[in-house]
Amino acid sequence: MERPQGSVSYPYKSHDLWFLTETLRWRFHRDAIPDIATAQRLIDQVNREDLWREAAKSLGVTDVPQGTSRGVETFFDGVTFDPENPQAYLDSLAIRAA
Repeated sequence: MERPQGSVSYPYKSHDLWFLTETLRWRFHRDAIPDIATAQRLIDQVNREDLWREAAKSLGVTDVPQGTSRGVETFFDGVTFDPENPQAYLDSLAIRAA
C-alpha cells in the first residue's frame, strides 16, 4: 500500500485560522477569542507544525508543504477565505450571529 504524501494531514495555520474565524462569526468563545489578532496568537501558541515535520522526517516523507498557508480557499458557494485578510471574509458573509 502506498503511503499518502505530505500535505494530506499537514496542520496548516491558515486552516486553523478559518476554524477560529468561524468561531468569531458565530460568536462562540467570545471572552477567550474576541478578535482575529487573538485567534492568530492562539494558533501560534498551539499549532505544532514542528512536531508534524519531525514525524514526517522520521517516516521518510519528503513531500511536505513549504509554508503554513493553503492560500485562498474558495468554498462551494463561491465565497473565498483569504488567510491574509480574514476580516474581509467575515465582513462578506450574509449569514452570521446577530
